[in-house]
Amino acid sequence: MRIIGNHNFSQFKTCLSAAHNFLLSKDEAYVMFEHQKSVIEQNWQAVCEAAELSEVERNLFWRRQFLNPFSLEE
Repeated sequence: MRIIGNHNFSQFKTCLSAAHNFLLSKDEAYVMFEHQKSVIEQNWQAVCEAAELSEVERNLFWRRQFLNPFSLEE
């Protein structure tokens, strides 16, 4: 899916460049992103426990599906 222009990567920098389309400044979007990232990091273990994920499953998701380094590139 195209996020802005011809850019379809699900990356922070792509979403940041599209912030104005959602009536957000880049600063506002950055703060929202940092908050969301922080919430994921702080609650990761509890959510995995609630979902009864095994250690293997947790490792498969962490930094692959959730907070993948490619997606965090600025």
